[in-house]
Amino acid sequence: SILKVLGPVLPVKKNDIIDSIKELENTSKQISSTNLSEKNLSLNLAEWISGTPVIYYPFGLQAAAIRFKNSLQENAKIHAMAEDVIEACHNDIVAWERVSDVKPILLEGANDYVKTKERWQILKTYFEKNKIDYKEVLSVNGSIISKLINLIYLLDYSTIYLAALTGVDPSPIKSIDFIKDRLL
Repeated sequence: SILKVLGPVLPVKKNDIIDSIKELENTSKQISSTNLSEKNLSLNLAEWISGTPVIYYPFGLQAAAIRFKNSLQENAKIHAMAEDVIEACHNDIVAWERVSDVKPILLEGANDYVKTKERWQILKTYFEKNKIDYKEVLSVNGSIISKLINLIYLLDYSTIYLAALTGVDPSPIKSIDFIKDRLL
């Protein structure tokens, strides 16, 4: 199987895959369009997003953050940015000295490294002190595979909900087609 081939590079155990599927089934029930309650995390996030989201993430969740940024751009057709939490606490923090329509979204791992947790807490304190509205999105517990798959699923759903809430059809990608047509 592909897991055996990738084993030396990406050590994923069979149980990690099984656990990921179980978590994904739970997430699916929670964010389904049949559950339009306040318990639907994807819908809540979509309703919260306005302006330009900046997605802050720890090292291990970079793939989910980049995917979320790209899905926001393609599905909801809005600008979005992604920045790792270390940079968020360095140069990026300076930009918060000015009022803007940028909305911070913190993608946090269930068991982030202790220094990463410290950075999250400092960022939250800074945002609260400066009355900057932010949103936290927490990963599920489990392996990195479970975290990434579930975050990507939850966040992709939020981009579809955002498109629906703002009256945007997520299907057409005229701008990409424009570029592709000229690159042929």
